[in-house]
Amino acid sequence: MTDLQPNKLCLTLGEVIHECAMRYADRPCMVIANTGESVTYRQFEVRINRIANGLNDRLAGSGRYVAIMLENSIDYVATTYALKKAGLVEVSINRAFRGPALSRTINLTRCGVMFTSAAHFEALQQIAPSLTQLHTLVVMDNVSRAKELFPDFEIVFFDDLLSTGTSHFCVGSNDLDTASIMFTSGTTGVSKGCVLSHRYALRTAQNMIKPFRITAQDVNYTPYPLSHVGPAYYDILPTFLTGGKVVLRDGFSLSQFWPEVKRHEATWFLCLGSVQQLLYSAPAREEETQHKVTRCWATPAPVPKADFDKRFNLHLIPGGGYGSTDAGWVVAPQWDHPGGIVLPQFEIAIVDDDDNPVEAGIDGELVIRPKEPGVMSDEYFGMPGETLESRRNLWFHTGDIARLDAEGRFYFRYRKAERIRVLGEMVSGFEVEEGALSHPEVEDAAAIGVPAPLGEEQIHLFVTVKPGSTVCAEAIRQHCRTSMAKFMVPAHVTLLDVMPRTPTGKPEKGRLRELALHHECLESPRYEV
Repeated sequence: MTDLQPNKLCLTLGEVIHECAMRYADRPCMVIANTGESVTYRQFEVRINRIANGLNDRLAGSGRYVAIMLENSIDYVATTYALKKAGLVEVSINRAFRGPALSRTINLTRCGVMFTSAAHFEALQQIAPSLTQLHTLVVMDNVSRAKELFPDFEIVFFDDLLSTGTSHFCVGSNDLDTASIMFTSGTTGVSKGCVLSHRYALRTAQNMIKPFRITAQDVNYTPYPLSHVGPAYYDILPTFLTGGKVVLRDGFSLSQFWPEVKRHEATWFLCLGSVQQLLYSAPAREEETQHKVTRCWATPAPVPKADFDKRFNLHLIPGGGYGSTDAGWVVAPQWDHPGGIVLPQFEIAIVDDDDNPVEAGIDGELVIRPKEPGVMSDEYFGMPGETLESRRNLWFHTGDIARLDAEGRFYFRYRKAERIRVLGEMVSGFEVEEGALSHPEVEDAAAIGVPAPLGEEQIHLFVTVKPGSTVCAEAIRQHCRTSMAKFMVPAHVTLLDVMPRTPTGKPEKGRLRELALHHECLESPRYEV
């Protein structure tokens, strides 16, 4: 499977998964880490085909875009491939979204149908009146409760959607067609829907195989949410292409990580977000050296490689890789060198603030353009202005600072854009502010990222309140817990009498960052949590 190349006539993801099922039929395909539920490749495609045929039979004409807001499961992965077989576009909704961010993502993509579960009924009920085009919920459980909470929606039980037909079919044959829309914080502002083609997914997966030395004997362990490009195309799809096995978990658990890795005989995993630091900071345990893992990868890597390798009895592939939902998988890490190698489908440059190239060894903004169609996000869905701005001067501007050495090897440095990385999630400061501003007594809000104890960042929110208000910082933080995803909730809230501003009237975040980092205050905060 690794030798196959995408072309416009055959390799959509629906055809790819069918070919995997034919080639690897009775090999183990996927297992759920904490329950033991498992499928072979043949069984997995049967499940996919039953969903795809059911979509075709029961929901034909319900719209091209179909949202998924679910916990990690075999049926989640099967549904994503069923949609591709049926010629529909998967809209991956971050299941932690709440409030305005959630309604915006659903409405922006004009989804008519959503796959979801009882775990998300409350969040959806809160925004149901604002949903303009969603009309059908395919629910995995608790149908009666769904009908009670959503009287204006058609409710379809997932098991009832499944067709008895198990034949393979695939609508459409162009691998440059849109396969999915995955949301990211982008460079600034609200989360943006990245339009990703079938070729984007396949190229990403193919380009993982060589640097990570993935084979049919490998077992990948992935606990990350499937609404992210990482588990979908960096972990699961390359494993499928090589006939290996995926161990899927619904959420990272520090206490269960090594026991599950050992029990399921995992051989590799990605240390996304702060996982590397969390593992390294945890008390030693027997399973962390008695496993079959041979390699993992993290970037940036906050823990010394030699110490990490020795403690966990594995090989941490040095940093140097680079990828994002917008840009695709652009730079592959090397097995034994911290500098990455630009993949052949891409051209990159390191530029100054005026887009002029800088010399080797000098930091600048990473800009990217493709050498092959479809390997980057095609656009930000429904946001033509943001799409054009991000691609000015015929380069995609990442908002990230990097450098190249004299041999052309790549090194990621830090983020220029206004993004905050919290526990592996790229958080838009705008959406944190938006959630805070939905409190009736908040006048203005500004969110910044400050260093967190375990690496990455945590959110510090500064607010001013309306005249006469007696609301406290804890009340605002509690409001944030109900109006936004858990990872977006500020670690600190400071109430200001006056918000410092730039000449154009925007909150002066440079000044706020100084205050947060030095535990100072402007006009003295009234409360802090």
